[in-house]
Amino acid sequence: MTMPICGFLIAHFGWESAFYFTGIIGVMWSVSWFAVVYDTPAQHPRISETERNHLMKALPQDTNNGHMPVPWRSLLTSPPVWAIVVTHGASVFGYFTVVNQLPTYIESILHYDIKHNGLLSSLPYLGKYLCALASSVLADSLRRSGRLSTTAARKLFTGFAVGLPGIMMLVQAFYGHDRIWSIAIFTLALTINGAVTAGYLGNGLDIAPKFSGTIFGIANTLSSFGGWLSTFMVGELTKHDKTYYQWQKVFFILAGTYAFGALVFVIFGSGELQPWSSPRPEPEEKNEEEPLNEQKV
Repeated sequence: MTMPICGFLIAHFGWESAFYFTGIIGVMWSVSWFAVVYDTPAQHPRISETERNHLMKALPQDTNNGHMPVPWRSLLTSPPVWAIVVTHGASVFGYFTVVNQLPTYIESILHYDIKHNGLLSSLPYLGKYLCALASSVLADSLRRSGRLSTTAARKLFTGFAVGLPGIMMLVQAFYGHDRIWSIAIFTLALTINGAVTAGYLGNGLDIAPKFSGTIFGIANTLSSFGGWLSTFMVGELTKHDKTYYQWQKVFFILAGTYAFGALVFVIFGSGELQPWSSPRPEPEEKNEEEPLNEQKV
């Protein structure tokens, strides 16, 4: 929704209006978030007792009140963890490149004006949103029915969501000079990429639910570097020659990046709970030490 709205605002009120609009929306959302979000249903002051009791029964409760240290060595040497990190980086690199550069490409290569630019640039994200919802429902249905294991589901949907956009970027390298083909390919590629929600995106909860935040934090921190890298890459490749030939190089790089990310996850990804994800609680360790001390005495 943001791109068509901002395209309209820029055309009628100047480019500054897009930043005022999105900035105000961000502040309003943040205020709402801090006002309504709490760690647990028990801590929330503005829900009914009926809702609170229902949530407490329906949601798994963490009974471990102590601090559980992150098993850094096991986590950082785990192939399934690095499968998430690498694949997330590859997927987000492609996403950032499209997010940051698609309006420029539509304007400079396809020669659409800013009003059409905003609307056309938003089409891939509408498709991505719808695909994210549909693929998540489908993946859960396949897992519940037993037709796919968690590992098979994660690999299948990740291979589809990250591998196919790589193929689409190859097609774009040869047919992207055509207006209709180019918009259709971009839209289809980013729509398909929405299936990552049923693939690697929630995979940290499968392999290590207590440390999924840490895993996603590492993946997201490293992949954010792709935002700078994609902008730098396109800027350098099109700095002296803003032609379709230069953009072909961008598409070939994206195709290779997507393919690499999909291949890594298909080989090393897993949906199984990892042994290191549930460290033994301290009381059990103390109970095991006491008999040994008695034997020594």
